Amino acid sequence: MTDFPSKPAKHEQISRYKKISGKAPPIRIFKRDWMEAFTLISFRTFLTFCIIGECLALYVTYQYSHNWLGCLWRFAVGIIVWEFFEYVMHRYIFHFKSNNPYLQKMVYIFHGNHHIQPNHPLRTIMPLIVTLPVGIIIWSVSIWCGGAGFGSAFFAGFFLGYALYDTIHYATHNFRMKSFPLSWLKKHHLLHHYMTEEHNYAISLPWLDVIFRTLYHPKHRK
Repeated sequence: MTDFPSKPAKHEQISRYKKISGKAPPIRIFKRDWMEAFTLISFRTFLTFCIIGECLALYVTYQYSHNWLGCLWRFAVGIIVWEFFEYVMHRYIFHFKSNNPYLQKMVYIFHGNHHIQPNHPLRTIMPLIVTLPVGIIIWSVSIWCGGAGFGSAFFAGFFLGYALYDTIHYATHNFRMKSFPLSWLKKHHLLHHYMTEEHNYAISLPWLDVIFRTLYHPKHRK
């Protein structure tokens, strides 16, 4: 496994990593090529996976539940739960701070490498080697808690929230996005990468940073 930057001092506020251009080859995470291949994913592959996954969840919902009103509100709850899950995951897991070298290494594998090379198109989206097993676990728990129909409806909303999140995330790093509100989403996230990694954790719903008081205000900086 490649080396990774050491933990920054507490007083450091601006981005802790030196950036590598997205046009350069993707930085290595693993020494073995077959392991490295699992860390890369194209936007086309991601979209194909999301369409298949969402259609499958909706199909199971259709087959096992005919209470469409109940399915609809569980679908909506799934989206809402994702939004908070996204914020918590990014803030407390992807930016987890520890002096333990093994935990530092895990954080680097999952997210730290993205902060070193933010704009590489094959490293902007969570690879399937992570998304697929995590998705199966969440779907299984949803079915166990709410049954095949309602559980799948909840998961369909949750998975749609994830798909929108990673689509927006990919776009902020790889598309120009000059028109509002897309330009606002892009600016909000790139401030997290290039100014302060202690703010702007929300990606698909930036208002959560207002609620949790982690919104970055450039005009307040000296």
